[in-house]
Amino acid sequence: MQFPRPPRDNGIGVHLGFDLAPQALERATPVLAQLRATWCLLPHRDDQDLGRAAYAVASQGILPVTRWLCHIDDNVIDFVRFARYLRAMNLPAYVQIFNEPSNPQEWRDELPKPRVFTARWCEHATRVANEGGFPGLQVLHTAELESVLRELKTLDAKNVVERMWFCPHPYGSNHPPDYPYDELNQRDHPGATLNDDADSILQFLEFAPIFARELGFVPPFIAGECGWQYGNASDPRYPKIDDTTHAQYHAALFDMFRTNHLPNGAALPDFVYAFCPWILYGPEADAWLSTRSGVRQKTLDAIAALPPFVRGEITAPPRARAAAAQSAVPPAPRFPLRHYVLLGQRAQTQWQQLVLLRRYLARYGVAFGFSKAAAQRARRVTIVGDAAQVSLETEAELKRAGVRVERWLGDLYALEIILQDRLAQNSEFGG
Repeated sequence: MQFPRPPRDNGIGVHLGFDLAPQALERATPVLAQLRATWCLLPHRDDQDLGRAAYAVASQGILPVTRWLCHIDDNVIDFVRFARYLRAMNLPAYVQIFNEPSNPQEWRDELPKPRVFTARWCEHATRVANEGGFPGLQVLHTAELESVLRELKTLDAKNVVERMWFCPHPYGSNHPPDYPYDELNQRDHPGATLNDDADSILQFLEFAPIFARELGFVPPFIAGECGWQYGNASDPRYPKIDDTTHAQYHAALFDMFRTNHLPNGAALPDFVYAFCPWILYGPEADAWLSTRSGVRQKTLDAIAALPPFVRGEITAPPRARAAAAQSAVPPAPRFPLRHYVLLGQRAQTQWQQLVLLRRYLARYGVAFGFSKAAAQRARRVTIVGDAAQVSLETEAELKRAGVRVERWLGDLYALEIILQDRLAQNSEFGG
């Protein structure tokens, strides 16, 4: 299967933002041209939004990738109409089906249901593929990916397997583009790989071996959210993402398509089609054209200053792609969970803690629970409560196992203040 690519494809993309009104497109579209973008993710609410935005970007030679803003458990869902809409515009129908199934915000009742997601994705992907579209899969965790791929094999859904693409969300925290292979982290943690800390723009590599093992090849990857969020300061070892680092890091990200090498020096896998960093336009403080925090002019200038280039043909056969994927990252993660919030099993305020934690857990996609065993499988653990809720012995065990640990102390009022500060500073972890 040949997947369509835009004219003069360079892999440069951007997540447009949630405002697709005519006045917003009038401001954003010239910036896409300034960046020489050839891909653009469009999060739309209806046909009218999609048609307006798809026409605006396609007229600039930019290939639209669509994401319908719906809940996974909505009663009436029809992705096929968007595939038909794009094909009627003589555009390839790259249709992302659902988003971040482990995120409570993506469900009407805010309760993620893995089996429901898997069944619904396979159903709608089959319909989109049968309509001639290209169904996109987005998950945050390798276990979710395995579940979907195994279900597709059970269904013998060859048309879906041949036409699907994957939409990773590799955010870089405030880490440099080559993290965790950079000099500072290697000095602190000799030999560290993505298996030890995947808060990296390279995090997408973790998914490739799963595709190779389950399907025998790796489909196109189009990162629909990614990059470095302005203001992020999660890792105190590294500088905050200010205008300078935001510009340098994103320019380095896109330059990998010109050099055909990842930021850590490894060869760029042929399955990497495009990166669409979060987020070009909107009221979000981390938007590149933010109505609240201003314009990331240094970033726009740095990307525009990259030498113009066009990517060549992507012709590696499936088995070659599979072999490359298998060697891209070690297959057995030492820490399968990225981050785990550990709550006290006997805390009288469990319910109130969970209510306060909901926004934080949803924003960062953090796993949570009461299990020390689960915490030991995480790269980072946030303990909520004092030693009466989670013992000092448990904390020591986690640290001896190589887990990075922080502890939030205080009553519910103190917890509320901590969470407000973390959300305001866009800081997921401080330990």
